[in-house]
Amino acid sequence: MDEQKKKIKILIIDSNEMMRIYFRDIFWIHGRGNEYEVLTAASIPEAEKIVFDKSIGIDTIFLDIMMSSKKSHISAFEVARCVEFVTKIKSNKEFSCVKIILYSAYSEETLKENLSKIGIDGFLVKGESTPKEIIAYVDQIHGTRCNN
Repeated sequence: MDEQKKKIKILIIDSNEMMRIYFRDIFWIHGRGNEYEVLTAASIPEAEKIVFDKSIGIDTIFLDIMMSSKKSHISAFEVARCVEFVTKIKSNKEFSCVKIILYSAYSEETLKENLSKIGIDGFLVKGESTPKEIIAYVDQIHGTRCNN
């Protein structure tokens, strides 16, 4: 890796430890020369401490929508929690360029449409993308510049 090139710092937010390990390993195994630094958080409060720490400098967040329940559908509470967290980041000028990718096992189009209105940069359905496609997706969103 070029010494001048900054690693993309990625935060994986998921209550499921296996998913945090899976995503971390994607960027470790397929990361082409250690281009990514991956941190993990098991909850929104834990993630907030990382995101709003200027010394860390998170570039991308993968946020699981459904972390608090084992139900077969996403609750209004879970969607509201995601909206509040994303809005808190995107409305803060210092952090508004952080790329946020929501991911879920649910692919409901109305959910995607509603969440896209709050400023997310992407929506992935768990299990529908290969590790290499996830890497390419992150690279693609980092090819676009934020105008804040």
